[in-house]
Amino acid sequence: MREKTSKVLFRMIIFTIVLLVLTALSYTCYRTYNEEWMLSVAITLLTFFYHFAMRLMVGEAVTLLYRSREFNQNSIGFRMHAFEKRFYKMIKVKQWKLRMITAKPEQFDIKQVTPEELLHNVLQAELVHRIIMLLSFVPILFTIPFGALPVFVITSVCACLGDCIFVIIQRYNRPRVLAYMKMAKKTEHKE
Repeated sequence: MREKTSKVLFRMIIFTIVLLVLTALSYTCYRTYNEEWMLSVAITLLTFFYHFAMRLMVGEAVTLLYRSREFNQNSIGFRMHAFEKRFYKMIKVKQWKLRMITAKPEQFDIKQVTPEELLHNVLQAELVHRIIMLLSFVPILFTIPFGALPVFVITSVCACLGDCIFVIIQRYNRPRVLAYMKMAKKTEHKE
């Protein structure tokens, strides 16, 4: 069952703050005791902190910037492709999508939003997760001061794939939202 926005976002914010504090503590310990393993812990925590903080910031920034903008579904980035329906059926999106966490479930609740708002929210969520996918590779720059390229590449690829799942969910849902919009318009015209 999906949780309310306040609980999910509150937990993400608290976890991000905890990661920041742990990063600072572990780096302070490294500077004090000069133990290499403490630096590894600090770098690992810094990377996790980046991923969580970046997700929170991107989500809120896109929400603010695109709140009243329209999306062009036919643009190169949003255009649906013929293979997608078969692909989503093959990976059984319908069976697992409801188990995923939704930061703002009320944005996708048909009892709380109009069909047009629902479509806007689906497109906005897709954009958020696409941006996050790209920004997942920023930690690779940490290799400049710290080295360990394979570690940063692996964590970046894993983070990117994690958000790819959410892009898939939004793209899977979009044709259903469009069908819902058509049905709602027909019902509206009959009344």
